[in-house]
Amino acid sequence: MESQTILNGGVNSLGFMGQQNLNIPTTSNVPYEVIHLKEEEMIFKEGDTPKGLYYVQSGCVKVVVNRSHARGRTTTNEYVTKLVSPGEYFGYKALVKGSVAQCHAKAVKSTVLWLYPRELIQVAMAQASPMVKLLLNQSVNDLESFENTSQLHYLASVQERIAYQLVILADRFGAQTPNGISLNLKLTRNEFAQLASTINESLSRHLTEFKNEGLIDLNGKEIIIKNRDGLMRRSGNF
Repeated sequence: MESQTILNGGVNSLGFMGQQNLNIPTTSNVPYEVIHLKEEEMIFKEGDTPKGLYYVQSGCVKVVVNRSHARGRTTTNEYVTKLVSPGEYFGYKALVKGSVAQCHAKAVKSTVLWLYPRELIQVAMAQASPMVKLLLNQSVNDLESFENTSQLHYLASVQERIAYQLVILADRFGAQTPNGISLNLKLTRNEFAQLASTINESLSRHLTEFKNEGLIDLNGKEIIIKNRDGLMRRSGNF
């Protein structure tokens, strides 16, 4: 990995300035690091503290998450979430959340990156309006939810996907009752099947199986979760 510091680009090229007067150096004084990568060279690993925001100037970057074990059609515990092309940014989720990296990234081929320092991004986010901060966090949460669902649909069986959706919906919308957690969203069977990426017939069959096992109860469109932990186990603890 080769790198050099360039005193160009910076905040304006990231679109953070807008009409705000941020208390940071002018564009000409804001450095970004140019990083030259060879094929398969690692950029950062899961658990690393983010160094900043990455921009792909040329080449291609693979973003990968590690599952606890390989399942189904997979032969490895790695799952590719995105291929980042020239003109795109990556590494921003950990910056927005203020966390360590939850994935790792490596060059697919010879690649040139621009790395904007973490401190620059943190200042820009800190001085953003409350609404912008809210939208940033919501966008990252939605993206992570989408990525997790994408992995689930690839790795999990139909039964596991249905069990997982029941747990997620119960945690988000369920109401505790003497009989269990009531999930009374009045979703049609077709809508529920869409959430689990299956068909109505498969959904009905597995819901009946869960009912016979004492995991749930059915009352029209209402689903009562009687054993959340049991459903979580049936989801493969995804």
